[in-house]
Amino acid sequence: MPAIAWATFKPVRILAPALNGVTCADRVCVEDPSRLTEALALQRAAVAEVGRKLVPLKDAPVTVFCSTRRCYHSFGGGMERGAALFNWGAILPPESWVPYIVEHEYIHMLQAQQLGLLGRQQTPAWFKEGMPFFVSEPPAHELPEYARPLASRYQAWEQRIGRENVWDAAAGL
Repeated sequence: MPAIAWATFKPVRILAPALNGVTCADRVCVEDPSRLTEALALQRAAVAEVGRKLVPLKDAPVTVFCSTRRCYHSFGGGMERGAALFNWGAILPPESWVPYIVEHEYIHMLQAQQLGLLGRQQTPAWFKEGMPFFVSEPPAHELPEYARPLASRYQAWEQRIGRENVWDAAAGL
């Protein structure tokens, strides 16, 4: 059964990423070992920023920093700019090695930490995606058109209830 899951459900590969051909150290995995120091720095900075902006993550997420789209697809990624795989970890394609995208994926991990995986999945899209898009503070030209109303709605909601109250209020969404 594990071999079938590995072959047919690619996100499960985040549970043992080194078996999928990446090099790992301290919950950071890279396709290109010469970029490990860069990936570690991105992870540390993103963990710190998410903790500063919201609440700390209990653990730094396992993160696979891919240098090719082939690597990204091998972990179940599609055409998006990054993916949080349940509450298991995050994967990033080569063009997404930027702080705000790493933070965005880690905010998804934080949502699962604070609300539970099912609780996160049950929140409306404006919370689930609006929060990471708003809180990670991407440059305006990098905010996808579809994300603008989600981020705006989340921002208005957060301003009404206060950032310190988002987790308690989100449980009732």
